[in-house]
Amino acid sequence: MTAAAVSPPPSRDPSSLSNPDEARVTHLSWDAVVDFGKRRFLANARYDVNIGSFPVLRLDSSGLDVQRVTVDGKPATFSMSVPDPKRPHLGSGLEIDLGGGGGGGGASVVNSDNDSDGRVVSVSIQYATSPDASASQWLPPSQTAGKKHPYVFSACFAIHARSILPCQDCPAVKFTYDARVTVPRWATAVMSAISKVDVASDVAVRDTDDDSRDDRLFEFAQTVPIPSYLFALAVGELSSIDVSPRCRVWSEPSMVDAVAYEFSQVEDFLVAAEEVTSLPYQWGRYDLLCLPPSFPYGGMENPCLTFVTPTLLAGDKSLADVVAHEAAHSWSGNLVTNQTWEHFWLNEGWTVFLERKIMSKVNGDGKYFDFAAIAGWADLADSVALLPEEYTKLVPDLGDGDPDDAFSSVPYEKGFNLLYALERLVGEEKFAGFVRAYFDRFKYSTVTTRGFVDYLELHFADDNVANAAIKEFDWETWLFKPGMPEIPNFDRTLSAECERLADAWISVDDGATAGGSLPELDIVDWPSKRKTCLLDSLIKKCQERKRPLSLKTVTGIKEAYSFHLSQNSEILFRFCILAVESGDFSVLPVVVRFITSQGRMKFVRPLYRALFQSAMGKELAVSTFIENRDFYHPIAAKMIATDLDEGVKKEKGYGSCGGAKLKDLITKPLIVGGILALTASISIALLRGKRR
Repeated sequence: MTAAAVSPPPSRDPSSLSNPDEARVTHLSWDAVVDFGKRRFLANARYDVNIGSFPVLRLDSSGLDVQRVTVDGKPATFSMSVPDPKRPHLGSGLEIDLGGGGGGGGASVVNSDNDSDGRVVSVSIQYATSPDASASQWLPPSQTAGKKHPYVFSACFAIHARSILPCQDCPAVKFTYDARVTVPRWATAVMSAISKVDVASDVAVRDTDDDSRDDRLFEFAQTVPIPSYLFALAVGELSSIDVSPRCRVWSEPSMVDAVAYEFSQVEDFLVAAEEVTSLPYQWGRYDLLCLPPSFPYGGMENPCLTFVTPTLLAGDKSLADVVAHEAAHSWSGNLVTNQTWEHFWLNEGWTVFLERKIMSKVNGDGKYFDFAAIAGWADLADSVALLPEEYTKLVPDLGDGDPDDAFSSVPYEKGFNLLYALERLVGEEKFAGFVRAYFDRFKYSTVTTRGFVDYLELHFADDNVANAAIKEFDWETWLFKPGMPEIPNFDRTLSAECERLADAWISVDDGATAGGSLPELDIVDWPSKRKTCLLDSLIKKCQERKRPLSLKTVTGIKEAYSFHLSQNSEILFRFCILAVESGDFSVLPVVVRFITSQGRMKFVRPLYRALFQSAMGKELAVSTFIENRDFYHPIAAKMIATDLDEGVKKEKGYGSCGGAKLKDLITKPLIVGGILALTASISIALLRGKRR
C-alpha cells in the first residue's frame, strides 16, 4: 500500500457475515410500507451488485422474514444461516445464488472503489422485519408528545442495520440509495436522504392491520455513497421550520418552535466547518430531527437528517455543541469513514476535533477549544476507569465481538487528544493545512489508522522539522496501549475560576475551612458550561481523594445553586451523580424522574450504575429498570441490563439474576414475580419470563 492509498477492504470484516470482497453492493432501491399495527416494515430491497466470477452474494440479516429473492428478475435460490448463540449480535447470513452453480472459487476481488472487472446484477429481496428489530423503536401514542399517533425511528449504528435491511453491514461498503416509503395519511416520513416527493396520490396497501387505510407516499434519494449504519428512517406526526436555505428542523408539532430556537445556529456550524476543512458541504441539505425522549444517543449523524435527543432543549442554546458535533460528521465519518469499527476513533476523534474548532469560531473565542477539551478529559478518565483494559486502547482488537460493548468516550476523547498532540507537535498553522488535505484526499472513501499515519507522513515528507517530529512520535503508546494518555498542558483560563470554587467546596467538606463557612461566590450569571465545569471538577476531586462529598456538603451545594432543579440535562446529570454517591435520599425522586423521562445512554447508564452501587439504590435501580424497560430503545435497554448484571456479579455471594442474566431478560416481556431486593443481605427474587 502506498502512503496515499486508501486501504482496501479486508477479506472479511469480523463484525459482518457478508462477502464484499467477492460481491459488492453499490446501489439500493428500497420500497417499504410502515405497518404500525404489527410494528414492522414490509419491504423490498433491490441492489445493484458488482460481481466477478464468484456466484454467491452474502448479506447480513437479523430477525428478517425473507419471502422471495430474484436475480435479474428471475427467482433465485437463497438460504439463511442459523444465528450463533455465542455471537447473537452477528445475526444470520443471507446467502443468495447469483447463478453459475453457487460456491466455487477463483473469485475476482472487488476493489475498494466499488469497481469490478465483472458484471453488475440486480438482486431483489422481499422481506418483513421483526417487531423486535434492534434498529427500530416503535412508540405507542402515550410515549409521544402529541399522545395521538404512534411513532417509529431507526438507530442502525453500529451493526443494527441488518435488523431492518438485508445488507453488507460493515462500514467499508458504501452505496447510494433511493427509497419509496408508504405511511398512514396522518404521518410524515423523513430519511437520511433528500426528499423527492412529499406526498403522492393514495396508495393501496396490503398485508397490514388495516388494508383500507388512507396512505401517502414519500420518495427519497441519497446520491452520495454511505455505509449501512447511516441508513435512517423516522415516521410520525411531524412539523418543520426552515432555519436557513439549506437547514430545516423537524419534530412533533408541539416542540417544533422550541427546536427551531435551540438549533438556530446550525447554518453557522456548517459555514465554520467549511472554513476549517476548505471543503464545501457535500450533502445538499442539512436537516435535523428532534426525536422523542427514548432516543439513546445525544445525536446521530445521519446524512441530510441528523437525529438529536430532546435532552438538548435547555432553552438557552447552551447544549448546541452536540449539533456542531453531528454537523462535523458530515466531513468526518460520513464523508471519510472508518473502514472497520476497530478504527472508530477516525470517525469520532476527528469529529470532536472539528466540533471544537467550529465552536471556537462560532463563539469567537479561541480559548473555548481547551475549555471544552478539559471537560472531555474528565469524560475520558471516567470511561478508562470503568472499561475493560482492551477497550481503553485507541485501536482495540474487537474481533467478532459486539461493537456496542466497546462504545465509550475513548475513541472520541483519546482520539481527539491524539490529534491535539499532533497539532502541538507540528504547529497549529501547519496542522490546519493537513486537516484540509486529509479530508480532500479521503473524501467519499474509507480509511484505517495505518492509512492515516501513512498520509500524515507523506503530507509532511518535505518539511524536515515536522517530519522528524512525526517519526519520533510514540505511535505505539497512543494507538495500542491501554489507559490514559499523558495529560496536555491545557489553557485553563476559562476553567480556573470553576476549579477554584470546586476547591473551596472540597475544603469545606474536608473541614479545612474555619467554622465550616460555605463559599459565597454567586454563580447565577455563569453560563451553563462553567457550571458544568464546576461539577466536573467536584467529581474529579472526589475521585482523586477516593470518597464522595458528605451529605451536608451536597445539601449546601443544592441550597446554594439549585442544581437539582436545572433544565440543563448536563448539569442535572452531574449533580445527580454527586448526590447519589453522597447518600442523599432526597434526590432519589429527581434521579428516577430523570432516568425514566429520557433514554440517552450518556445519562441513564452512569446513573443506573451509581444507584446500584449506592447503599440506598440497589433495589431501586433494578426495579426501576424492569418497570421502564419498554420505554428505552432496545440498544439502551441491552446496555443498561448488561451494566446491572455486571453489578450483580460483583456483589459478594451473588451470581446473575436467579441464574438468568438481566441483559438476556430484555429479549422478551416480563412478568415480575416476588419482590426485587438487591441488597447485601437479601437474595435476588426470581423473575418469571412470559410471552405476552
